[in-house]
Amino acid sequence: MSISKLINVRVPVGLQKELQDLSRSEHVPISDLVRDSLREFLAVRKFRKLSKDVRGYARKVGFVTDEDILGLKT
Repeated sequence: MSISKLINVRVPVGLQKELQDLSRSEHVPISDLVRDSLREFLAVRKFRKLSKDVRGYARKVGFVTDEDILGLKT
């Protein structure tokens, strides 16, 4: 198991209630929901940055859309 660090985050009451409701309905601790959400958020942000960083280079070689890059055009 990796080392964990406790952080305190203030959230609006409404968001806290939504987290509590989801935690109860899915039988998952709030801390697990928050950790999973942070992982997903960070992955999306990293992807967006990478996409922005390479967009100019991709266009120069003829890749314009995600489908071009992923080879999804039929």
